[in-house]
Amino acid sequence: MGASAALFAGSLVVMVAAAALFTNAVEWGGHRLKLAEGATGSLLAAVGTTLPESIVPIVALAGARPGATGIAVGAIVGAPLLLATLGASITGAAAVVAGRTWLAVDAGTLRRDLTAFLVSFGLLIASTGWPRPLHIVLAVGLVALYAGYVRRTVRAAQPDAPGAPDPLHLLQLGRRLGVGAGPRQGAPAAPSWVPLGLQLAAGAGALVLAGDLFVAALHGLASGLRLPALVLSLILVPLATELPETLAGVLWVRSGRDGLALGTIAGAMVLQATVPAAIGLGFTPWRLTRPALVAAAATGAGALLLLAGTRRGRGLHAPLAAVGGAALYLAYLAVAFGPAG
Repeated sequence: MGASAALFAGSLVVMVAAAALFTNAVEWGGHRLKLAEGATGSLLAAVGTTLPESIVPIVALAGARPGATGIAVGAIVGAPLLLATLGASITGAAAVVAGRTWLAVDAGTLRRDLTAFLVSFGLLIASTGWPRPLHIVLAVGLVALYAGYVRRTVRAAQPDAPGAPDPLHLLQLGRRLGVGAGPRQGAPAAPSWVPLGLQLAAGAGALVLAGDLFVAALHGLASGLRLPALVLSLILVPLATELPETLAGVLWVRSGRDGLALGTIAGAMVLQATVPAAIGLGFTPWRLTRPALVAAAATGAGALLLLAGTRRGRGLHAPLAAVGGAALYLAYLAVAFGPAG
């Protein structure tokens, strides 16, 4: 039990650090490609911060460990739950603490992202228990849906490019070790594609390794606590792996980049409901139990709450997101894992 807890904590540290490496490289890639801030948030930043929770079901199923199906299903269903409830709540609370009532975001963009999520996630949940051939068809359809979403997001993005990200972590480390150029002066220069690609590969590789360790630790904890792997994966995996999106959102809200914060959350939700969902449909029986169905209902309610709180010309109502998201997550825990659960 103690060894599993230590492995869980260690793999989490590696996972978050690897996500930071990958996200930093992805953001510089978007900057070099002159992508707009909206596309960087909804696509590139969302992809980078979603890697941990996307890696978990892949590694679980590939390793064929006991309880792998429960871990995979819990990670796929639980990840958007955390973003639609607690993630949105913490982001809204950051704005409220800063004395703001509205999160300044383009209402049309946020509604497009949330609508794409509700469509894909609704199809995913409705497909529980379908015959396997229909699961395969839906899996292909979800991947195609995400490809169409990417295309629409890039086309609809504003032409202005975002400011330069933080210096590439790999080059910063080199400077501290006395390798490469001297101390940086002024704004960071765009790195070449070679160090950018190396950092991208290092981040992705570390994520795969951390995901494998994380799944092993999760199974050990489930066995020690005598709880189904699905229960832990619906709570612990999302809480751990959604840290990159949540922390990035708070930092971006504090710096006034609300569009990037909410774009990352909404874009990550769309990605989670399509690509990892397609993996679940293709490699598991995809029969959802009561805790997973309750999680799905809370997730849908969270997305609808965000839609209801969005106003054209103002953005997203921060107090509604803060209070409503937290209330939905607490209600989910009470219903799914209470005495009647």
